[in-house]
Amino acid sequence: MEQNKTLLQTLKKIPIFKGLSPSQVKKVLGLCQSRACAPGDVVCARGTDSDEMYILIAGELGVKGEDRVLLATLQPITTVGEMGIFNRQRRSASVEVLKQSKVLVIARGPFESMLRSDLPMRVNIYKNIVEILSGKIVNDNVRARDYVLERVRSQKDQRAVEKKLAVAVALLAEKAGIEVEEAQILVDECVVEEKLRILIVDDEPAVRQLVQRLLTAYEVSEAGDGEKALVAIRADQPDLVIADIQMPRMDGFALVDQLKEEFPDIPVLALSGYVGAEEIEAHNFVGLIEKPMQINDFQERVDDTLDKSG
Repeated sequence: MEQNKTLLQTLKKIPIFKGLSPSQVKKVLGLCQSRACAPGDVVCARGTDSDEMYILIAGELGVKGEDRVLLATLQPITTVGEMGIFNRQRRSASVEVLKQSKVLVIARGPFESMLRSDLPMRVNIYKNIVEILSGKIVNDNVRARDYVLERVRSQKDQRAVEKKLAVAVALLAEKAGIEVEEAQILVDECVVEEKLRILIVDDEPAVRQLVQRLLTAYEVSEAGDGEKALVAIRADQPDLVIADIQMPRMDGFALVDQLKEEFPDIPVLALSGYVGAEEIEAHNFVGLIEKPMQINDFQERVDDTLDKSG
């Protein structure tokens, strides 16, 4: 009985089930089949039919694209494949089990039958689907607009730098009494592009590897907990720290408090699927990245943080 109450509360948190009555949520729960999954199991494979949706209750899943590259990690409570139930498109990525997990499985056939028999529920759920898709479209449009604006600014900055460099090379050639081409070679040899450095602190190797893959424009190092992070930072200060909250030995809160005393100028982003913005604000974090990470949002948050700190 207690387990059913917990599952009912869980289903109410799922966006597509928002606004359902208690009796309607119980109907949905009646369709759910519990499935235990071991590490390495494939929940759904890329290119297969979208005939089930999944709700992660416990554990951790990984979303993998082509060549089995890890794109994101999923934490409870997260749905997988819900849009495929409605648009019937084949899976665009595979979902594999990273840690021992428990998922609730809802098959498309019984789910569609339930919606056909309950018009108010069908209207409510389709309304939720429209809201979810509309939100994604708005977010995509905002990201596209910001990308275009940033690209224009970057192009202007690049042209200005190129003009200044050309003037500097010409002056060097004139003062040194050498050819412009020779002066350009000397400048190129002296200029070494230095990447900004980021330290990712997380006790999950999969998360650290994901960040490494996503932030190829930066030099990314890693630490498995707060204590190891402090050792690394004291040896060589990074430009940004991204710290998980729940870690052994020294968690993210303790780490950021210590960094506030020793290195107050280093910005620290919190990474968590369990704490809210109000908890983050009580510490010295400059922002919160929620798990599971949305790739574009994550990259933009890191870029924006480094731009502001620079």
